[in-house]
Amino acid sequence: MVRSLRLVVGVVVGLAAGTALAQTPGADLFPTKAKTKWVYKGADHEVTVVVAGAEQFNNKACTKFDTLVAGQVKASELYYVEADGVYRAKVKDEKIDPPVKVLALPAKKDAAWKVDSKVGGQAVKGEFKIIDEKAKIKTPAGEFDCVVVEGADMDIAGTKTTVKQYFAPGKGLVKIGFTIQGTESTLELKEFSEGK
Repeated sequence: MVRSLRLVVGVVVGLAAGTALAQTPGADLFPTKAKTKWVYKGADHEVTVVVAGAEQFNNKACTKFDTLVAGQVKASELYYVEADGVYRAKVKDEKIDPPVKVLALPAKKDAAWKVDSKVGGQAVKGEFKIIDEKAKIKTPAGEFDCVVVEGADMDIAGTKTTVKQYFAPGKGLVKIGFTIQGTESTLELKEFSEGK
């Protein structure tokens, strides 16, 4: 009887957590449906990102994203979504400690949060800020209204890096810009297909 009651309570808590996530304003900015695929165009190459499925990590229900170049998996990352934001928990085989929030939810202009983490033995420090919540951008995949998250002058393993990410409702990350030691590079969404 007690065991059955615990099981029912566990199922209800799980369903409530799932419902809360579905109702979190802005959660559609980070699609996690299995087999969802993004193809990004860089200056001289393409990068494909695919939702590879679900995975438990550090007591968190995570979503695994595989990054492919020329059809081969080059990196895998684990993310999880909570009521206050989207977190990156693992890159390749390296745990991120503590996990890095990449997007605050609900996504509101001027929301800012500090980053002070380690990936393996490398430090990642700085601050992310939502600098716009209605930016209009154009990519090879179309035009989007985006939430823009910027990490200006981040310290990533001793290298000054600025990261700008553009999240569009229902599509997720549609553009990513990096400036590393004065050199800029950009990835823009070329194709998007939602998993089924």
